[in-house]
Amino acid sequence: MTVYCPNCQSKARITSRNNLNDEKTVADLYCQCLNTKACGATFVTTLGFKHYLNPPATSTVQLAANLLNTLTKAERAALLQGMPPG
Repeated sequence: MTVYCPNCQSKARITSRNNLNDEKTVADLYCQCLNTKACGATFVTTLGFKHYLNPPATSTVQLAANLLNTLTKAERAALLQGMPPG
């Protein structure tokens, strides 16, 4: 991940991170501009998880298991035979 200085748009280095929630999906990133001669600013930016483009396989498997558990035995058997349930 690349962070850019909000002042001069040069690359910046992350010097530390402060997680703002237990899931570690939101954090303050403490940064230092790498353009030390002309800028050298230090700043804090916030990083946050937004959404999945492709959920993790474990989530997909759990979702499928939960959906299968809502079906009756007959509906599950029909599904396994390639027939739509119901």
